[in-house]
Amino acid sequence: MFADNDRISQRQLLRQMILALLGAWLLFLAGGVCQAGQNGLAGMALGFLLLAGWLLLLIRNAGVYENMEHYIGKAGRLLVIIVYLSFLVLTGSFLLRKISSLCGEYLISGISPEFLGLLLLLAAGAGIRNDIQQRARLAEIFYPFVMTGFVLMLILAESFADAAAFSLTEVAREGWRTLGAGAVLAVLPFLLGQVEQEKRLKKPLLEGLGKVWLFLTAAAVILIGTFGLEGVRRMEVPVIQLMAGTRLPGKFLERFDIVWLALLLCSILFALGSLLFYGTHLTEMRGDKGRIFRAAMGALIYGGSVLGQEGSGMEQWYPLMAERFYLPFFLILTLALRIFSRRTGKKRR
Repeated sequence: MFADNDRISQRQLLRQMILALLGAWLLFLAGGVCQAGQNGLAGMALGFLLLAGWLLLLIRNAGVYENMEHYIGKAGRLLVIIVYLSFLVLTGSFLLRKISSLCGEYLISGISPEFLGLLLLLAAGAGIRNDIQQRARLAEIFYPFVMTGFVLMLILAESFADAAAFSLTEVAREGWRTLGAGAVLAVLPFLLGQVEQEKRLKKPLLEGLGKVWLFLTAAAVILIGTFGLEGVRRMEVPVIQLMAGTRLPGKFLERFDIVWLALLLCSILFALGSLLFYGTHLTEMRGDKGRIFRAAMGALIYGGSVLGQEGSGMEQWYPLMAERFYLPFFLILTLALRIFSRRTGKKRR
């Protein structure tokens, strides 16, 4: 399906994963976790442990995913690809809706979120081709700047944090919520065949997942320490409010939240571009067909992002769809393919 030289390094894959996940999870997962206090942190740790186990199974099943038609037939593979594509479109619509609203409120005033969303989608899709090496080089460029910025932002925020008591809530709910956010990892097996030394990917991918968990945990602890549980619960996007109260000595750069949002925006734009890339990658379309498909997929993402009123529509029911339909589907698919492959292997023996 791909040329032998169309491959990326393990480091490039790791950086793409962290860059695509961290911004969205800081905005939409860390805030929700810290609202649940101590049990939210425990639940997120549980969720990441489950994600690590699932990730190991996905790595082990990578060859099965690439040859899925052999195990479930053409019709089965087509159904799976349709589910994957619908998930990518809905995820893109959710991200675009949320980030365009935030940019309209904190970054650029006087412009409708719908128009901002269109500009952001065009920016995310600019230069995207069905070229995995091009995306790897893009990640190599952005990763050091974004990660250094994130670390510095949290260090500055931490110096303003006050101690606050944690309260207990539902660990299981937060664990499942974290696992639902990680449903995007289900696309990884389709890419692993293009990574150098693919049989040695367990350590770097688990390392990347661990880094994301540590970063989110630090952000959640700082949020609780700064605002307290009740304060965090009253905020729609606590991570943005955290940076609004951060200052540098000498009254330099007083609107620090703009820098923070710009870093988050960079990460989320990369994530949106990744969704468009994976959609084309799954359908194996190239050239003009690939460009037409990306344009159609972008149109569906934009259409989904503008449906419904503020605070409803995609913002309200996408998390439910991800946790109640897509995540169970992906988990069952992983287990089913594992069972099919083992049975096929025994028959050959």
